[in-house]
Amino acid sequence: MKIKQNIKTYFTSLFAAVLVVSCNVPDDNTDVIHFVPGEVENPVTITQVIIKDPNFSTLEKLMRRIEKAATTPAGRILSNLNLPGNTTVFAPTDAAFDAFITANKITNIDNLPIATITNLVYNHLLTGKFLATDFTTGFISTQATRDAGTNLVNLSMYVNTASGVQLNGVSKVVSSNVSVNNGVIHTVDAVINVPTVKDLIALNPNTSRFSGAVTHADTGLATPVVGDALANTSNSVTAFVPTNAAIASLLLELDPTGATTTMQGLPSTQVANIVKINIVSTASSTVAISSKFFAARTNTKLQTLLSGTAGQVNFNGTTKKIVDPRLRTANITPLDIQGSNGVVHTVDKAMLPVLLAPVVVP
Repeated sequence: MKIKQNIKTYFTSLFAAVLVVSCNVPDDNTDVIHFVPGEVENPVTITQVIIKDPNFSTLEKLMRRIEKAATTPAGRILSNLNLPGNTTVFAPTDAAFDAFITANKITNIDNLPIATITNLVYNHLLTGKFLATDFTTGFISTQATRDAGTNLVNLSMYVNTASGVQLNGVSKVVSSNVSVNNGVIHTVDAVINVPTVKDLIALNPNTSRFSGAVTHADTGLATPVVGDALANTSNSVTAFVPTNAAIASLLLELDPTGATTTMQGLPSTQVANIVKINIVSTASSTVAISSKFFAARTNTKLQTLLSGTAGQVNFNGTTKKIVDPRLRTANITPLDIQGSNGVVHTVDKAMLPVLLAPVVVP
């Protein structure tokens, strides 16, 4: 089968695109059948470009596996990326996947669970057509998701445009703006990991001081309890993260002399307690508190990573406030930055524990 170069209408090209997929993914074949690049001379859809370019063979293989495992039309990724619409794809090269496999000590990427592969691939897709010049620094939503039904949310990605387009701090657009009928493809030099809450806190410049506090907190512990809690995908985490300005205010509150200017200047065990009381962690079956659930949590006691009543805060979703055990009040900015294991919001005051290790400036 060969797609003719003299395609005259979009619907003719769409019909050809469907043939490309259907002829190369037989329903009764459990193995990947690699497409011969030369058979697509004039790609007009995202699917055709990925199939034609030999540098995207690993991405193609993973998409074929997702396509075959789909139980509904919505999950047929190759078929859907042949249809009219607007999708932006950050396409990792085979070299990028090889590096990803090595770095993560993956013996065989084909043995990864289909759910893992699905979220990994969809983490490279955006709804809408975005050229490189359309991006600005900040968080955007990908097509990767967490939870299900009415709790379904799209995961976040941090874009940094200070020097080109960098994604989640690990991947950079190296070739941009391959425009097709149903979107645009940007080639990236690294696979974009599905971010955890810990990753997202570190990526946000406005919460960098809290991220440093997490690292410092774990230095005095036998195991990195705090960091692990923020990265643990078996739990559901809601992080009320103090902004950099809130951390600066906290340090002055703890040391009015102004001599302590960083969280690293405090004992690590003390910092661990401060970090823990700003993190709510529950079983994975309990959804993280995105802003759409705020009103349902008015005047609710939330248990943080600190155990017992000393680790409880009072949450008022209607007024968007939290009161800590010392009766200090923080205002919440509901950012809804979504990770694979929960959500990040920011607060203008760091919560403090009581009755546990006292806050003492060394």
